Amino acid sequence: MRSKYRIAFLAAILFSVILVGLSCAQSEVSLNSKYGYHMDQNVNGKGFFNAYQNSDVKNLSLSNTAHGSGSLNHESKLDSSNGAKFDSKSNEFIATSDRGTTFIESTDFSYSPGSMQLGKYSLPIVLQSKGAEETCLENYVSGVSMDARFNYLDTLSKNLSARLYWKFNSGTDDFASSLESQTKTDLNLEASFSGSGHVGVTDASRGEKNADILIDEDYRGTYYLTKNMSHEVKYKLTREMDDWLPCCSGGFADMNVLDKKPFKSAAGIFDCTCFKAATEAQFQRVY
Repeated sequence: MRSKYRIAFLAAILFSVILVGLSCAQSEVSLNSKYGYHMDQNVNGKGFFNAYQNSDVKNLSLSNTAHGSGSLNHESKLDSSNGAKFDSKSNEFIATSDRGTTFIESTDFSYSPGSMQLGKYSLPIVLQSKGAEETCLENYVSGVSMDARFNYLDTLSKNLSARLYWKFNSGTDDFASSLESQTKTDLNLEASFSGSGHVGVTDASRGEKNADILIDEDYRGTYYLTKNMSHEVKYKLTREMDDWLPCCSGGFADMNVLDKKPFKSAAGIFDCTCFKAATEAQFQRVY
């Protein structure tokens, strides 16, 4: 009987150790999400409207808002990808190092107040909201943001295209490590409007407190406006890696003279004088 209790006791200890090991191993689990998103939209009508669209890909953000009362004819297309893209040949999504968002829209708006009655005995509610639209791009990789905003609109006819793009690759082998990054921010628009308009570009790559305002334009009245804006940053870093104790392989041969003094050690090991086997013993044995 005692042997059975001992076996059960040992089994309980082993089971508890397995549970502890599984609980400790849970911290090593990671989730890597890749996705693609596509939307086509077509809106045509008269009345009151309020719309909000937002696309957040890693370090890239695009938002588009609009509201007003009157007649609206609007078409838009939104494509967003985070490490995945559709391959038409294989008819499936594949992994990629590209991330980005593309937004294309065409809008025709004409303001007119409207009213609606909620019940038989209620007073009509009058909607007198002039048109407003804003498209904002924020690239946290380059620190560049762009926006086009229109307010207090009586009329608006606009074609707009916006793009955020980022590609990042890194790799390491026995001899070198590499890092390559490319990012781009584009905003192109053609607008004819009666109301208020604003176009702005900000570069905050040196921090928000030291941000540079590259473009800051405001218009009030009746205008025809075209803008084609683009900002691109490319970065590539390659670093050679030294082997451990790389004597005679050139690992420390390119060190500065001042650096060799504090970092040198035994002759022929860290100072790259290359150890050579002696032909005879330095301290010969006396018999």
